[in-house]
Amino acid sequence: MKSSNKIKIEGGMSSMTDLVFLLLIFFIIISTLVNTSHEIQLPEGSGDPSLTSPVKIYVNADNQFFINSNPNAFNLNQIEGELTNVIGENKAIELLADKETNRASAYEIIRIAKQKALKVVIKTRGSK
Repeated sequence: MKSSNKIKIEGGMSSMTDLVFLLLIFFIIISTLVNTSHEIQLPEGSGDPSLTSPVKIYVNADNQFFINSNPNAFNLNQIEGELTNVIGENKAIELLADKETNRASAYEIIRIAKQKALKVVIKTRGSK
């Protein structure tokens, strides 16, 4: 003979879900009231033209070099001379290379910049 009077211990889930929804609503309302903007006083620039307008060197997939907005393409043998003519008072180079470019082309620009004590900024596409 089995007894059919077993006590079942179960918690009511409806009160638990009500509590979760109330907490969710509370955090959504509080997050909209939080002010994330801050007043920031930025320092004035030093006026150094090398920091505001570096010489831009573009390297396309065919390993041709372009300097600033000049439409003429230069090859690896010509780039050092042309870069010396254009660099002037600038202290920085911005390197923009196609992802299909031979790495040796980019390394050549970095080598030239190192010889002339220039800063090199390598531009990449931001992550999505």
